[in-house]
Amino acid sequence: MKKEIMSHENLKIDLLPVLESDWDYILHLNQQFVKNYHVDSKPTKKQDHYNYMEKQKTNPNFHQWMIGFGEKKIGHVRILEYDVGIMIDSEYQNKGISTIALKILEKKAKKLKIKKLVGVVRIDNLSSEKIYQKNNYDFIMKWYEKKII
Repeated sequence: MKKEIMSHENLKIDLLPVLESDWDYILHLNQQFVKNYHVDSKPTKKQDHYNYMEKQKTNPNFHQWMIGFGEKKIGHVRILEYDVGIMIDSEYQNKGISTIALKILEKKAKKLKIKKLVGVVRIDNLSSEKIYQKNNYDFIMKWYEKKII
């Protein structure tokens, strides 16, 4: 399989297959960015995370990769149906890595015959909003939500 390595300003980024040994790191990233989620903002429990990851192994509409930077894994990207998720370890943010990873992800989506990608971003998550704007994603709708207790 040909690697999709892209670089920008000496950043060589690759998307690598997710191994079960990566699940703890993905959980760590999840917990690092739980405040940015658009639906649920509670930290995921380890067993719930493992159950989810196990379930997604058989989901034909779920695709995921680790973000490789040199020999190190520094993030995770996934497509669920058409929804894009990107998590970059805080140590590596604001370096253009998300943009490069998104460009590689788009190439992979095309090969998977995915016709559209959607980035759902919380209104207060300006850094993610900027990534999608910079990569020519159209702003389509506003989403209003009210919790009924």
